[in-house]
Amino acid sequence: MEQFEFILVVLACVGLSSVMDHVVEKVSLPVLQVILGLAASVLVPGVREARVESELFLVLFIAPLLFNETREVDPRRLWQSRADILSLAVGLVVASVLAVGYVLHWLVPSIPLAAAFALGGALGPTDAAAVTALKSSVNLSDRQTTLLSGESLINDASGVVAFQFAVAAAVTGSFSLANAAGTFLVLFVGGIAVGAALGAVVSAVIRLLEDLGLEDVTSHALYELLTPFLVYLVAEALHVSGILAVVAAGIVMAASRPRFHSTFEARRSLVSGSLWSVISFLINGTVFVLLGMQLPHVAAPGLADGLVPVQVLGVIVAVAATSMLCRLLWVYALEVAHRRRGGSLCGRGGSALHDALVTTVAGAKGAVTLSIVLTLPATVAGGAPFAGRDLLVTLAAGVILVTLLAADAALPRLAPQPADDGLLERERRRATTAVLEGTAAELQRMLDDAPDADVAPAVRFVLDRYQMRMAAERLGDADVADANRAVEREEFRRQARTLNELHARHLRTRSEQDWKEHVRWLRFVRHLVGYQGRMEGVVPRGRALGGAAAMFVRRSTHAVHPDERHQEEFARVFGQACIYAIELEYASLDYFDEVIATGDAAQAKVARIRRDTHEQLLRSLWSWLNYGRDVPVDSDEAYALPYNLLTHEFAPRFGEHLAKAREYARDMDATALRIELDVIARLQAEGQVSRRVAGELREDVYLLQMSEE
Repeated sequence: MEQFEFILVVLACVGLSSVMDHVVEKVSLPVLQVILGLAASVLVPGVREARVESELFLVLFIAPLLFNETREVDPRRLWQSRADILSLAVGLVVASVLAVGYVLHWLVPSIPLAAAFALGGALGPTDAAAVTALKSSVNLSDRQTTLLSGESLINDASGVVAFQFAVAAAVTGSFSLANAAGTFLVLFVGGIAVGAALGAVVSAVIRLLEDLGLEDVTSHALYELLTPFLVYLVAEALHVSGILAVVAAGIVMAASRPRFHSTFEARRSLVSGSLWSVISFLINGTVFVLLGMQLPHVAAPGLADGLVPVQVLGVIVAVAATSMLCRLLWVYALEVAHRRRGGSLCGRGGSALHDALVTTVAGAKGAVTLSIVLTLPATVAGGAPFAGRDLLVTLAAGVILVTLLAADAALPRLAPQPADDGLLERERRRATTAVLEGTAAELQRMLDDAPDADVAPAVRFVLDRYQMRMAAERLGDADVADANRAVEREEFRRQARTLNELHARHLRTRSEQDWKEHVRWLRFVRHLVGYQGRMEGVVPRGRALGGAAAMFVRRSTHAVHPDERHQEEFARVFGQACIYAIELEYASLDYFDEVIATGDAAQAKVARIRRDTHEQLLRSLWSWLNYGRDVPVDSDEAYALPYNLLTHEFAPRFGEHLAKAREYARDMDATALRIELDVIARLQAEGQVSRRVAGELREDVYLLQMSEE
């Protein structure tokens, strides 16, 4: 398979896993991604033959992933827990190597002891991707999160070093403890020193560029993205641990990151955080999808290594149990030692055994282990085959799956999320509704105070969107959720039927291509008044909404700078789209009247809420059609078309008036968001909204303000 096609398959699996994660709630995202990778390797031709080199895997995926981990951890907490983290990342790895090695050699004597130790070294690291993905679905204490994150940052390097020593012993047949200790010290200390130095240099260069005015938000994000690759390659070139160097560089850069003293620094942090959030998701997903894709490749050879499948499965379970038991005993001993001193290792407050068990199961293995074990050489000194290589790779893949499945099944039971009584969600919904009502009331006052005629249509459309949002909040209550879904389904059907009737009527005098043009504008008009979700889909998407918006601006420009042909065309198409939108609104209102008269209490309540909102939309659409005419909004004349049904022509200057109103639309959106912030501040000052919820609501508004820029 071509590399580009392979990349597309991997990205498609990652995207599909995100969708499935919302559907399959009982299975964690990493397990879903492994399953999808496995399915792709079986179903998609050529995937099984694709390979990712282990060294490339470490630098391309693990290095940036660990660097991002250092951005999210608290350096102060890491330093406070340094002794426990080093105990888990170094001492536990050494103990696991010995335990796994002796057990495996005892179970399968054909595997040399040194080779068995190599597998123990590969199983030492707790994969950073696995820890990151799993801790979002369970209730881990802050102390446990710090320990697991810090451990995963360091034990990759200790596992790699232990693996390399064991492989060297297996290949050469000799082993020197003194040389091994010296090499380990150089790799460990050298990696940290090189990484810290490079992190300080990169931070200094970025500050210098900023002082000289040569840095912007985009370039800063690019510098951060390149840093882990640069640090890893330099460290490996100096023959020290590239993994530890990346970790050290990330911690130094995170510690030297200044607090926000300007809007530029805040914007830079926001862009950088968003970029790394996307990259982290892609890397995590890609790692587990690739793991699933590698499973058929690594499992098949092991089954041909002299053991029957049942024996291989038994060895996998035994090795996984040994690794987890060793980890449990180690963590339990640390927990007991802390409690004797009046503290706690895990900080959960449960029994020592329970807390140690949670921390043990959370230390799942992942793609780092697979990437390490795949570097096993094919031959030893003298050219003889490396004894048991295929079986070792198969065992590593099996243990990864066992630990992932164990964490997926056990953690939600051992450390479940606290029961959600819905209080916070109800508080947020009430606060959101209050903010929307306050903003809508202020916008309505702007209309009542007789604003400039050019501003009024823009105010009405913004007000419509707030009315739609208020209705969505009210209809989101649990007591009317089922009724709302039923009413919405039938409303969708009624509007779709009306749209088909409009289509047939349109084709009596116009072409199919002209209808498609009107449909694009109809969808755009409905989007302007606040249609979202399922109901927005009544009108087929056709060409992208952005194309219609761009055309709107383009034709508005032609209307501002008079060009009779463009002005007439714009008026005809946009005006007709408004008329069709009005007819769809009338179809909804007729249906709501039926529900109010004949439906049950819940459906009648939903219909009243939706009817009030749609009446507001209808008034706004009529005001757009009558824009530029001296017609009171609530008069009968306001509901008369400025349109000749025989000639399909609108009143003179209709397009020019609309184009002029377009100039005020963006300013009114920005004004509404400022009003929303003022309402949030007022409600918080009055005690109607808690500080936490007010902060969340402000964050939503800030994001909307940024999107308007």
